[in-house]
Amino acid sequence: MDFYFVVSGVVAAGLTTLDLDRKFYVPRNGDGRGRLWAWWWFFVVLNGVLAAFLFLLLHELTPFDGWNPWASALAIGVGYLALIRLKFATFEFQGKETPFGFEAFYEAAKDAVFRRINTIAKASRISEAQAKTKHMSLKELALEARSSVLNDALLSDDEKNRGIEWISKVVSESDDDDTARMTLAIFILSNVQSPA
Repeated sequence: MDFYFVVSGVVAAGLTTLDLDRKFYVPRNGDGRGRLWAWWWFFVVLNGVLAAFLFLLLHELTPFDGWNPWASALAIGVGYLALIRLKFATFEFQGKETPFGFEAFYEAAKDAVFRRINTIAKASRISEAQAKTKHMSLKELALEARSSVLNDALLSDDEKNRGIEWISKVVSESDDDDTARMTLAIFILSNVQSPA
């Protein structure tokens, strides 16, 4: 067994980190960053520890007989995230479908952590966008947003064209200069296109 349980934990923790990173834009500065990172890393470590524990429970079972320990550790680390979302049945409760199984507990914990992270990150994002709008005109923000789109190597030409069209729409159709500036600042900082 040696240290292979750690491999399962690291794999699950890494996948959890990728999930959080994909979900949340976190500004570089802002109030509550310590609390945000505490929740973030709590969730990552919790998933890693649970995957390591799962390895300790499962590695000796028949399905893993003859497996290379590295392969079983990787499989359990990746499989943990699928297993934790397992539901045995779905019941209707108060007009809503309610899952029964590990998924219900995992999703409840995940939602609680995500809500806390989002509350802190959202306040930081708003503060960051407000600071940006204080020092830049609508024209300057539009130019920076356009530059951001054109220099984004991850966007296709079609996505770049749609981004430029969206920026033009925000600038030309806005009745309120402050709203347009805030919309563009949010886009520049987080790459989120809100309704124009």
